[in-house]
Amino acid sequence: MFVKSIYLSKMAMWQQSNIGIRETGTTASVPDNDVARCMYYLKCVCSVIDCEDVNILRYTNYRNYWLLSADEVQIVYRLCLTLSPDEFEDKVFFESDAMCGSSGNNFFEISQVRNRFGVVGSILIAGRTRQVTSIMTYKMSWMRTNYFGPMSRLADRFNPERRLIRALQENDCTIS
Repeated sequence: MFVKSIYLSKMAMWQQSNIGIRETGTTASVPDNDVARCMYYLKCVCSVIDCEDVNILRYTNYRNYWLLSADEVQIVYRLCLTLSPDEFEDKVFFESDAMCGSSGNNFFEISQVRNRFGVVGSILIAGRTRQVTSIMTYKMSWMRTNYFGPMSRLADRFNPERRLIRALQENDCTIS
């Protein structure tokens, strides 16, 4: 409960002091496809950290998800596993319905946020230090739509045993 109250206090501080924060988010139209949504999630990750790695950026073009080979789709899945929300939560990703407004997520310039809220200046990912360039706020519905749901379905796709177990559960089948 102590951790929860610290989190709520932090969000309350954000809500009271967000006057000087510069909103930088734009509207995105993401195709209704699990791979496209995962690629969009990766694009959001690359928007908050200094991600100029061409090998990662090529998997953020979510509008052209259909051009990926089966092997590349698996790479997108693995990148999303590596760059999971757990790596960024309360560092550069913050759950806040209020700061998202009518959007599912939103981005804010980091220059004014770092000194006031103690947002990290850099983050260690897969053994490499990346500079933080902005923060992202999100609604849990956004995270379910663009990460948790697609990743779960892609996990089923890449793991036949998991797919079978899920199908049995969905059909209330029991093996006796």
